[in-house]
Amino acid sequence: MSLSPTSKAFGVWNDSSSLPPMYLKIYFFNWTNPEELTTRGKKPNLVELGPYVFREIRQKANVAFHPENHTVSYFSRRWWYFEPELTNGSLSDPITQLNTVAISAKHKVRYWDTTLQNTLSFMLQSSSVATTKTVDQLLFTGYDDALIKLGRLAAMGEEMPPFDKFGWFYMRNGSTMFEGHFNMDTGAADIGDLGVLRKWNYKDTMKFYKSPCNVVEGSAGEFWPPYRQKEEIVLFSGDLCRPLTYEYAQTTYHMGVEGYRYVLSEKTLGNNTRRRYPHDLAKYFEETTTTEDFFEADHSAEDPEGDPDVVNIGNCFCNGRCTPAGLMNVSACRYGAPVFASLPHFNRADPSLREKVDGINPREEHDFFITLEPSTGIPLKVSAKLQINVLLEPSMSVSLFRNVPNVYFPVLWFSLEVEATEKFVSDLKMLLSLPNVCIYVGAVMVLVGSLIILTTTLLYLLNKQRDKNAKSEIITSTPGKSELVYMDKSNANDDANVRNDRKLYPKSIESFSMDLQTKLDHPN
Repeated sequence: MSLSPTSKAFGVWNDSSSLPPMYLKIYFFNWTNPEELTTRGKKPNLVELGPYVFREIRQKANVAFHPENHTVSYFSRRWWYFEPELTNGSLSDPITQLNTVAISAKHKVRYWDTTLQNTLSFMLQSSSVATTKTVDQLLFTGYDDALIKLGRLAAMGEEMPPFDKFGWFYMRNGSTMFEGHFNMDTGAADIGDLGVLRKWNYKDTMKFYKSPCNVVEGSAGEFWPPYRQKEEIVLFSGDLCRPLTYEYAQTTYHMGVEGYRYVLSEKTLGNNTRRRYPHDLAKYFEETTTTEDFFEADHSAEDPEGDPDVVNIGNCFCNGRCTPAGLMNVSACRYGAPVFASLPHFNRADPSLREKVDGINPREEHDFFITLEPSTGIPLKVSAKLQINVLLEPSMSVSLFRNVPNVYFPVLWFSLEVEATEKFVSDLKMLLSLPNVCIYVGAVMVLVGSLIILTTTLLYLLNKQRDKNAKSEIITSTPGKSELVYMDKSNANDDANVRNDRKLYPKSIESFSMDLQTKLDHPN
């Protein structure tokens, strides 16, 4: 089951084009009343449009195996192909949503000099909080905005997006630059390490967070170690630049195969991932908590209240500002843009998030879950669903946003569902039955072997007894057994030519032998 250039799994892992098609479904929230944003008592009204469906193909690039440490390095590349016949709408549909470029610029300069903030305020006088673009522009084609070019000029040494346009998937089609460089364990030395991410972007820590939240950990997302338990699993997301904790929810069945379902829930969405550290390491500082300390720590903290060794490391993903439950702050790896991820329709989130807008209806089907076959760790079904939200908040320096409400504004959500095919499940059932078959065959072989040994032993004993009896019959005669012999009691002078009737007398062999010996000794 380990990954190698000759393993059965390598082909589909390296290029998914031979697999049944995967479809990425994207839903937009169309903002229908932007003119009422600052009206007291009015809330943004959102109407869900879509899905806009794209066939997705995943490939690996620059794959390199490292036998010395049992890892493989690679980049991820994705291709998306529009599927109009599966889409409810077209790429030319107009969508009204927040002006994400303007909001990101305002958020970027919030701590800059007042003069620079006033300059941005002047530049945005002719802009609007809302913008209307086509689906294609918002996704792959992108659209121009003068603020993007000006932002590069005013970067003042800060890291800026390497884009000349804005689009949520702009430049991502076929690119390897977005998810980063992965180094993953192949499981060759220990199958329990299969799929474990060792390094991301050539390091085992991230620059976006302080320790211990900066540690690269969890599965790379496509392989999971076998012998799963009903405990949490961890997936590292290159898109979100952080590990995600999934909690065991229930045992389900997929085409008759048992699976454990793990869902994205409180430990990640509630910033409530608690872990136990030695007392002097229960801090969030680089100089006291190292990567080695993190991996050696006891992660089984259930009731942390009053325990000084238990810390909520979920808090250090907040980037200085923790959000209501249900949101993940990913602004650190999105060039400072106020972008927050959640489940679709704020599922499993704080109700206050839904109360700020109209048109949000969370349901159980909006869960993000992974179902694994426990014995092998093979995924039976994955339903990846996330929503992108942009923080809209008032600003005293930028007049365009002076009177706006504080809202985590839903922009779009996407769904990518993959499940094991009937043929794959059939092969998996055969694989799962092998241990039982081996046990049954072994039991039968032991039984047959025992019977053969027993039969051989009995035959040997019987033959030995038969040989013993045969020898005994030759050496020892049977008492009282008689044999008839001719005893001539007539005179020796009888005519030889005349037949005489002679009587046959029974005599034992022993008596006959003694008489014969007497005659020999005394011939007369």
